[in-house]
Amino acid sequence: MGDLLQDPITGELMSQAERHRMLVEGAVTAEQAGFWSASLGEHHFCDYVVSAPPVVLAAIAERTSEIRLGTAVALGANNDPIRLAEDYATLDVLSGGRVELVVGRGNLYEHTYDAFGQDPALSRPMYEERVSLLVEALRNEQLNWSGEFRSPFRNYTTQPRPLQDPVPIWVGGGSSLESAEYAAQMGLPLMLPGIFGPPKIFIPLVERYREAWEENGHPTQDCQVGTIAHTFMASSSQEAFRVSAPRFKVYMEWVRDLLRLSTPALSDLIRETDLKQMTDRGPTVCGSREEVLDKMSSYRELLGLNVYLLMCDLGGMPASELNESLLAFGSEILPEFAQ
Repeated sequence: MGDLLQDPITGELMSQAERHRMLVEGAVTAEQAGFWSASLGEHHFCDYVVSAPPVVLAAIAERTSEIRLGTAVALGANNDPIRLAEDYATLDVLSGGRVELVVGRGNLYEHTYDAFGQDPALSRPMYEERVSLLVEALRNEQLNWSGEFRSPFRNYTTQPRPLQDPVPIWVGGGSSLESAEYAAQMGLPLMLPGIFGPPKIFIPLVERYREAWEENGHPTQDCQVGTIAHTFMASSSQEAFRVSAPRFKVYMEWVRDLLRLSTPALSDLIRETDLKQMTDRGPTVCGSREEVLDKMSSYRELLGLNVYLLMCDLGGMPASELNESLLAFGSEILPEFAQ
């Protein structure tokens, strides 16, 4: 996600340049370790410093050859969908067809809407209209479109055309049944915001998504569900908590404070910042290889997951530790999930 925070263990604070470079180098290591994708979040006007994912992903593309280049998430309501289509089609062309988009509403951070001159109360209709246009622009030429929140797009074709046909686009959502139903209506895979609650709370939403998928007549094999979770592993459970707990606490307290400033109505969304308690009740995963593997496997079975995005580079973690962690996951965890 690109948070830029002081490491509570070492006391060091990276520069913005160092943080961006860390993400590029981390993706290179992730490919070497055998990961399927490297995904970046998009934020604006705060200490989440990654505001231009396609630019950073293009840098990653030039250093890698196989790993998917993802977003988690790109902001579907705030950005112009035509601009998104051209940016990510360009990335798809340059990378040899490796783009994997997750597009979300970004409704947790109302300050972004304010800064862009948008009304957060309209986030859902804006999101659905704009994502629909994004899908159309990436798939069709000579597009003739009109809507409520953007000027008409009359018989134009976005350029360049992406290599993939179609570019995979996930709906990033899970706070309401409406998100699941929209994803199913559009025939798009669903990425759950797993960091905000234990997997069991998403069961009704996933069930409704799969029901709506069938109701809309989409091929069963194309129905996909993913999630993202804070995930930490070390040689022992004690070591994993020793290294990760201080950084997790710093990060979660910072996110809680950011929500209080940006979106006061959601100020109670994060009530717990203790890694042990979050691990015990879910959704956070922390421990030894066996503990991490067991919990990841249980999450996959419970929700029928196709994709699991792990978030592990938060709270000021140094680049060297991130790379060590990725390599450890690659050798000890990923082979267990090989297709």
